[in-house]
Amino acid sequence: MLLSREAGLAPSVGGRLPCAPRPFRHVQRISLGVPSACSSGRFVSGIRLNGRSSARLQRDSIVASAVAAAPVFAVQKDLALRNGARVQVTVEQTESNDQIISIESDVQAGRLLLHWGVEGGKDYKGGWRLPGAGVRPEGTVQYKDRALQTPFRLDTNGRARVVLHLVGDEVSDFFNFVLKDDATNTWYDNNGTNFKVELRPDASPSTPKLDQLPKDLCDKWAWVRWDFAGRPQRSAEAAASEYDRGVSEMKELLGRGRTLDELWRVAEGKWKYSEYRKKVVTPTIGDASAPLSGAPTAPPAAGTPAAAAAARGPLPPIPEDLLGVQAYILWEKAGKPDGADFGNDARRVINEQLAAGSSLEEVAGRLNYTLKPATPPASTRGTPAASRSSSATSSLDGGAAAAAAPARSAGPPAQVGAPLGTPKRNPLDMIKRTAPNLSAERSVVERPLDFLVQRFAVDPATKWRRTFPLGGKAEMLMVVRQEAENKPIRVDLVTDTASDVVLHWGVSPIGSREWVMPEDALLPEGSAVMHKAVETPFLNCDDDECDVEISGAKVPLQRITINLPADHHLGALVFVLRSSDSTMWYKDAGGNFTVPLPSKDKPVEDTRTMDVIKDELSRAIIEAEGSSMWTLMHRFNKAADLISEVLNGYYDQLDVADAMSRIYVWLRYSATRHLTWQRNYNTQPRILSAAQERLTNTISGAHGRTTGEAQEWVRAMLTTVGRGGDGQKIRDEILHIMHRNHIPERKGLWMEEWHQKLHNNTTPDDVPICEAYLAFLEGGGNIGAYWRVLSDAGITRQRLEGFDRAITLEPEYYPEKRDALIRDFRNYLGILKAVHSGADLSASASAAGNRIPGGCRGYLGYVLSHVGDSQILPLLEACVEARTELALSGSLPGSRELLYLDLALEDQARQAVERGVGAAGYGAAAFMRPLLQNLCLSLGNNEELCYCLKAWNELPQSVRTGGRPNKEEALLAVAVVNRIRRALADISDRMVSRIGDVSSAYGRAFGVEHWAYELFAEEVIRGGPAFAVSLVITAIEPMLRNAAALGAWQVISPIAATGVVEVVAGLHEVQDKTYGIPTVLIAEQVTGEEEIPEGCVAVITPDAPDVLSHVSVRARNMRVLFATCHDEGPLKQLREAKGKWLHFTPSASGAVSWNETTAEAAEAADGGSHAAVFKPSKDLKIEVPTWCGRWVVGMDDYKNGVVGAKSKNLAGLRGRLPKNINLPASVTLPFGCFEQALELKENKDIKAQLAKLVDEVHKHSKHHADHTTASNGSGPTPAALLAECRKLAMKVAVPKQIRDELELAMKSAGIPPPENEERWGLALEAMRGVWASKYNDRAYYSLRKAGLDFDSVRMAVLVQRVVPAQYAFVIHTRNPSNNDEREVFCELVKGLGESLVSGMVPGSAVAFKAAKDEAGLAAPEVLCYASKSEAMYVRDSLIFRSDSNGEDLEGYAGAGLYESITMDPSLLKKVDYMDDKLVQDAGYRRDLLSRICRLGASIEVALGTAQDIEGVVAPDGAITVVQTRPQV
Repeated sequence: MLLSREAGLAPSVGGRLPCAPRPFRHVQRISLGVPSACSSGRFVSGIRLNGRSSARLQRDSIVASAVAAAPVFAVQKDLALRNGARVQVTVEQTESNDQIISIESDVQAGRLLLHWGVEGGKDYKGGWRLPGAGVRPEGTVQYKDRALQTPFRLDTNGRARVVLHLVGDEVSDFFNFVLKDDATNTWYDNNGTNFKVELRPDASPSTPKLDQLPKDLCDKWAWVRWDFAGRPQRSAEAAASEYDRGVSEMKELLGRGRTLDELWRVAEGKWKYSEYRKKVVTPTIGDASAPLSGAPTAPPAAGTPAAAAAARGPLPPIPEDLLGVQAYILWEKAGKPDGADFGNDARRVINEQLAAGSSLEEVAGRLNYTLKPATPPASTRGTPAASRSSSATSSLDGGAAAAAAPARSAGPPAQVGAPLGTPKRNPLDMIKRTAPNLSAERSVVERPLDFLVQRFAVDPATKWRRTFPLGGKAEMLMVVRQEAENKPIRVDLVTDTASDVVLHWGVSPIGSREWVMPEDALLPEGSAVMHKAVETPFLNCDDDECDVEISGAKVPLQRITINLPADHHLGALVFVLRSSDSTMWYKDAGGNFTVPLPSKDKPVEDTRTMDVIKDELSRAIIEAEGSSMWTLMHRFNKAADLISEVLNGYYDQLDVADAMSRIYVWLRYSATRHLTWQRNYNTQPRILSAAQERLTNTISGAHGRTTGEAQEWVRAMLTTVGRGGDGQKIRDEILHIMHRNHIPERKGLWMEEWHQKLHNNTTPDDVPICEAYLAFLEGGGNIGAYWRVLSDAGITRQRLEGFDRAITLEPEYYPEKRDALIRDFRNYLGILKAVHSGADLSASASAAGNRIPGGCRGYLGYVLSHVGDSQILPLLEACVEARTELALSGSLPGSRELLYLDLALEDQARQAVERGVGAAGYGAAAFMRPLLQNLCLSLGNNEELCYCLKAWNELPQSVRTGGRPNKEEALLAVAVVNRIRRALADISDRMVSRIGDVSSAYGRAFGVEHWAYELFAEEVIRGGPAFAVSLVITAIEPMLRNAAALGAWQVISPIAATGVVEVVAGLHEVQDKTYGIPTVLIAEQVTGEEEIPEGCVAVITPDAPDVLSHVSVRARNMRVLFATCHDEGPLKQLREAKGKWLHFTPSASGAVSWNETTAEAAEAADGGSHAAVFKPSKDLKIEVPTWCGRWVVGMDDYKNGVVGAKSKNLAGLRGRLPKNINLPASVTLPFGCFEQALELKENKDIKAQLAKLVDEVHKHSKHHADHTTASNGSGPTPAALLAECRKLAMKVAVPKQIRDELELAMKSAGIPPPENEERWGLALEAMRGVWASKYNDRAYYSLRKAGLDFDSVRMAVLVQRVVPAQYAFVIHTRNPSNNDEREVFCELVKGLGESLVSGMVPGSAVAFKAAKDEAGLAAPEVLCYASKSEAMYVRDSLIFRSDSNGEDLEGYAGAGLYESITMDPSLLKKVDYMDDKLVQDAGYRRDLLSRICRLGASIEVALGTAQDIEGVVAPDGAITVVQTRPQV
């Protein structure tokens, strides 16, 4: 039977032919890099295509089948990736010629991206084409104009999937792609090239016919094979035969599915032939095509060196590390010339010694070097991740045939490697503690206009405002106000200048900058009409609005007010100022001041968000960039001026870190070519290099004069500019090269065009241009190599042609001059890098010279000889130790050459990790120590990271070296990783806060592309040393959590819930909100002290509040699902589900699952009542006690209606606890003391004001209960009213009787009273603070949800001496996580317990539980270790605890709503749990945790119900219970 591969017309069963030709489905299964497991004739069960399933017979990977459907073309490819993963591509072409492409993958990735483009389509011009916005899936972004990146999304089967639909003009011939794990920066490609899938049956592949291979490719292929064979001597016949064998090899590879682009990469040395042969050729076509050695020749004469060498056989291959050491030594001996490559010389020297009879070990010994052991076979962990700086790109501007896949290292696969052996260091010695006055926090200078600025900022009538400096520290404030759209507009100009000034002004129409005369009706009193302008003198402002005092002295202000009708048709007010004597004119950056006016024709743009760059420094930068003649030279000189002015305090409205970060943003936009490098001006190389040198010296000087974050931004500036140097050498040497090689200086030659550009205006672009020319020469005149290097550097043909001295031609190839030109231009590249590339390692090491400290040189030598090495850990350690020695030498601050060397080493460390982390798996844990040390060296404020490094170093070796930790070791590691992650988040947040808005505003002002400023801050973070640490965390955390049996979820309140998803930045932002429908909140931040908003049925967060924090307790009480998710994948899915209805179910295993539902289904499930939303009991009410008539009572008088449950429970425990458990002495101010104090005459006004404010709050509560809004929709919010209540409460005069009775009662109870008047003042202030907490926001909202009146709360105050605490703990005698009454659950922290329950200190506590039987209480189980960075401590003091009647209600979680305040302020101190006895001594830990669990069980028995207990452990181990209350 004949089977047609093209038409699919095989006879059907029974011999009948189909009535008409039926389309066939073409399915091709490809396994890349491994032999195919499929055999001819294998039955393949139904693969679904377009919703239909069929069975197929597979022969030679081609499948034919007849289906009853409209004509359609379909292709399916199943492609193998690294680590056993696969990607399946399905293509279908519909009747209307639409193309549907489905890409599915099982890659396990943090964030999987499809990096893609197509070939073909309307007006196709070659290379990758990027389809238009109309066919791009949601979330697609454009990658540097070269490719599209689309995120994969999970389908209902849990598979990552992208579906593309190409229609109309977008229909194409081929689909090209690679995959990228954006979380780890790992690329998945086709062995170094792109995957390519045909999209239509008649598509013509770009692969040439096998008999038409380019001659240039065949020549290069023959050369790499000859080099691989050891460059043997061959006869002409043997060489011709070997050439033909190479051509046959390429044809066979192409026939097996390899790509032409892949062969070019091998031929051009981008992929070593030795590696390619091992990975691709041998597995694909076997070894039959292996290059042959030279033809047999006559043996050498006996006794000659050649004979001796022949007797020994071929020379052994030289290890790359040994070659690197020899090359480094030769480079040093040659005087460290810029850009020189001694690789070939090193190979020659070693080969001479080997030929003379030396072994590799003897050669290494002469170099004082120990050879590494032979590298074992490549690990099955996978191949190395691609470099961050490389990416899959679209077709190149020079006409290169296809897109290049991410560049790979040509060496062996990256491996973790053996540690180098580095000295032990105390990380805390690396903390940068001291700061000179310059970078210390500046005292806030009060400015005369600050009061008005703040007032207008919160005025709802303010439509626009701006403050401008006038010189001499005087300012002018401009404000535009309009109360309503139909109200008149008022423009005020207010200044504090001491001189009399005049407004010289006019107006401009909407959409125009033209200056025209205003109508007479608009002119203020005293105005005079001049030629084309009005002049109005400023008048002294004497009304209340201008009543401003500074240090007790009234500041005279001047003001002009201009009123406009609501129906005006003006666009702006334009003006300048002049002094009354016309000797001084004030302008806005050399032009007119402009005040936009709101108009019914066009509302004024609210530019208040742009205030971030309206400082004088930003205005100077933006004004400079608008100059008509502008080059890098001008920019560098201006930047040097501005840095000096910042250091001299000229821009004192900004702190130094703010100012330096702004200059960095500006210079980085320049370095990334988003700002022009040349406009209407030519700069000779020597002048540009002088400007560079001036700027870099200024930056280095600033580095020596700053510390902290300011110094960090200063250092970053050096990454944006080359060091400068002998710029004239750039100009001279290109001429010398041309003359030496007899290349004429005439038009029509590429080199002459480049020479003219270099002569007139050298820029950093010249570095990649030189590298591209070298690639062209080394490729034997391969123009594709030239354009590829330029494209990788972001240089397009249009950019070359856009230079003032345009480069329009392609380079000429001179075969006879090739070697000489390569030698000359390698040297020239070094000259260019010395000027333009500051952080180039070789150039930096050469420039630093004798400045390099002795302790650094050995590590630096290792790095220089191992750049790009496959052994990642030793290279990384050498980079970091070299940096550490630089820092410890004390020579780094202010030293330009050492700073550049430091930056180059930091960059090498980053490259090494990004190269190796993808293949290392959990072995990447070995990278953590040097990476944290690296980050500590880079940060200005590094204290927390130094503590993180210390904690990591104290972990068991099985964790630190990437071994197999047990559960206990993994629990410890998870705690440290959580702390590190939190520190990284703080770094990211700080950077975004500092430059996020600034970079966006600068980007808009500079006119850069939207994507460039939107991604600016993210790119800075991803390019920094913190990102490498995050890559390691991503690699190791899943295994650690699995070993610790933690999973991705921590369910704090296990309640099923259904609601609509809402995403919020922080829970505190919405705690006062009421949701009308059941709502699931995805909250990025939860501290632990917030209130759950009304209508919220679930809170999911990546944050990790303590299980016993206030918000956790209230979530359980309100039956709200509350869970922490530690996996970014599920969190990303939930964020993307914003606005959808989801049903959540917590599982018995501690996970959370969900499925999509509808509002109708949720309503039906609730029986129509939204029962999932918390509803308080109707019987819940607050009984308002009356004052007992005493200001203070002792423990014997702790009775119902007098004091709260805290006091009563303490009294009830007397005599009922084991003797080794202490109870603190206490006295209490009973219920009603605050209200009774308000009755005093001196508090009469405060009482009246409080009553008025409380009445306003009650009105809000009534509107809320009636589901209505406030009557006028405006006025203060409850939060604002409550804040005023707290301020008034803090002003209450305390009766003298309170102090007298309190002192007496304290003495009677054995509590030392305050020693003096000052201390008594502190004590009474703390007591007022507890009273004032009656008006806390979270208490009000919590009570409102429960239908309770916040004003019914009466606040008793429990007074105790602060017990000295080594640890503090909280016990719930019924496990709150699963409501198990048989278990006790506890959390413990260092220092005061407030860091545990209040949410003031982020991170987790030590959590543990125990069954209440003897065996369980004797051996509690640790659930997690502490990840908190800080602990709270206080001196010997008193504590005033809230003990209200609002905390005692049955079924209501009132705990934590009110304050407990120490008389002296508590201090936050950095702590390290990992070196604490609690962690280090297992016996001590078991004993202490057991005692705490037993205590909880004993108190529950004594009081008869489950208890919420707080206590402390003293340094001597004594336990004290400070309070207990019924557990809710």
